[in-house]
Amino acid sequence: MRTIKGPGLFLAQFAQDTAPHNTLEGIARWAKGYGYKAIQIPSWDQRFFDLDKAYDSQTYCDEIKGKLADIGIAISELSTHFQGQMVSVHPAYDAMFDGQCPAHLRGNPEKRRHWAADQVKKAAKVSRRFGLTEHVTFTGSLAWPYFYPYPQRPAGLIEECFAEQARRWKPILDLYDENGVDLCYEIHPTEDVFDGDTFDMFLDAVGGHPRCHINYDASHFIKQQLDYLGFIDAYSDRIKMFHVKDAEFNPTPKQGVYGGYKGWLDRAGRDRSLGDGQVNFKAIFSKLAAYDFAGWAVYEWECCLQHPEVAARKGAQFIADHIIEVTDRVFDDFAATGGDRATNLKLLGVGG
Repeated sequence: MRTIKGPGLFLAQFAQDTAPHNTLEGIARWAKGYGYKAIQIPSWDQRFFDLDKAYDSQTYCDEIKGKLADIGIAISELSTHFQGQMVSVHPAYDAMFDGQCPAHLRGNPEKRRHWAADQVKKAAKVSRRFGLTEHVTFTGSLAWPYFYPYPQRPAGLIEECFAEQARRWKPILDLYDENGVDLCYEIHPTEDVFDGDTFDMFLDAVGGHPRCHINYDASHFIKQQLDYLGFIDAYSDRIKMFHVKDAEFNPTPKQGVYGGYKGWLDRAGRDRSLGDGQVNFKAIFSKLAAYDFAGWAVYEWECCLQHPEVAARKGAQFIADHIIEVTDRVFDDFAATGGDRATNLKLLGVGG
């Protein structure tokens, strides 16, 4: 067993246009001050990082590594959540995604798709340049409008969806394999891969690809009322990344998992700061340690109540308190009796 690394911090939700949250060095020093040992970098946010420049320049990557080393903080992983989501976009969402992509791509879904796929591909080589072995992204979605449909879905619709997803993602996964990096999909409602069954469909569609893995985040499961602890048992060999995010589900006579179109504050299922929700992190950290999870425990803040500055400060200590420094010996070694095969046979009453 190995001790989980951490605490780490995903920077995306903490980015602002004011110091110290508007530069990589500034936010790294800020995170270090709260006790974080690593940062997970959103590759689309050029206040922190230029993915295209990193792809073209080893010198640029070395400069970033040097600056962060001087601060005393590591990079846990890079993220292409935004770009991965745009690899597969249903036309119903084109207008909204145009608000998240570069201006020259707007109004051209096919051009946007190819740009997004290229960005995720570039992140494979850049991850290798930084010495990283995992990367996090989304699958995007072609079938989400048909999640709970009426009229019923026509036969073959979902199968065709995952076949198309495989056509788009398998070449990307192959490139990650060439670069020695695991591509970890965050399993998330609104993505085609949103639970265990849909991950299985995706994994089957890409031929059980050896680089197709999971970013585990229990907050997305508790809001679906999915067995998030049993999920670890089922997918321990595919879980290569870990977002530490809390959530709660409090159904009412008027609302359940679909949320009644309410805002985050008024939903039955909502994200919370660490320790304020219902996720059993003691059990999660225990299971991941037992399964020899070798990655980082990275805090992702998405609370509708607590201020992010307070959440960040408390989150580092929360993760540190939950990381289990694994034992290097068995607790009852002191009572060992020794012995060999002959002794064992004698104890069993076997042999002459």
